[in-house]
Amino acid sequence: MLIHPEPPLVPTEALLPRAERTLELMHRWGYAPTVDALASELMGGPVPPNQLREAILDCGTLTLADSFVCLRGQEGLLGPSRGREQKNREANGHGRAIGAAFASSLARACPFVDSVMLSGSVASGGYVPSDDVDFDIFVRNGTKYLTYAVALALGSVFSLRHRAAGPLRKVICINVIWTEDEVSPFARKDSDLAFELLHCRPLVGAELFQEILRRNDWVGRFFPQVGSDPIVTLPRPLPSVLGKFLGMIADRPWILGPAERAARGITLLVYRTIHWLRRKDRRAMERLAFLQRVKYPYEVFQD
Repeated sequence: MLIHPEPPLVPTEALLPRAERTLELMHRWGYAPTVDALASELMGGPVPPNQLREAILDCGTLTLADSFVCLRGQEGLLGPSRGREQKNREANGHGRAIGAAFASSLARACPFVDSVMLSGSVASGGYVPSDDVDFDIFVRNGTKYLTYAVALALGSVFSLRHRAAGPLRKVICINVIWTEDEVSPFARKDSDLAFELLHCRPLVGAELFQEILRRNDWVGRFFPQVGSDPIVTLPRPLPSVLGKFLGMIADRPWILGPAERAARGITLLVYRTIHWLRRKDRRAMERLAFLQRVKYPYEVFQD
């Protein structure tokens, strides 16, 4: 069994500002972490949980309740976060199994996909069965919308496959699809993007993810622990019949260009239709606006 070394102690006066900045990021995403999770994901690098707990108890800007911590004024996040953490212990294995199956299916269908990574609540430890399983994906230049079209089609299959009682719901969510040019290096160099990368868990193509982190060493200035966890990835599967056909298209620029434009048009129509149908759902529209802000300029149609 792999045993992680205990993180080094740091001066308390330097610890609290880092904790507050990290909590601001987490609260923007709508949750309060446990002390252990905050210590592990602390901006500037991990610290011993006991040292962080003592610092929290001695300060007046943070609230500690049943091992969960938040900024003063954000106590409303504690109850929901506690419930999600309990359900995550029960359901996270199911979410990861769905994620592994989808990643393998997408890699088989799209040979130009370089890396498929879990993100969102399954990766960060707050998954409940009603959540989507979120993914960040790295692809070759010129294949972003072909990948998105295939991912949407596969997502529909997974919704049908994992349908329970009640209406059909979305099971798979594609957070971001990055092309080679968009990550060499990233246009943005901020804590929100570094926080997103902190929660990426490669399922296919871990080597590329590590290479992207090397090209973007600024990420380590926010979170030096990014990419330090042991990585166990799926073997890259052989392409399916569809994968061989799409691979042939990707290797022929005179076909790829029109195919990519057609895929963009089709997926944009689907995207707009879905959000038009949800236009009266205030919470859904607020969430969409939030995601478009924090993902800019990488949200799927912000090119």
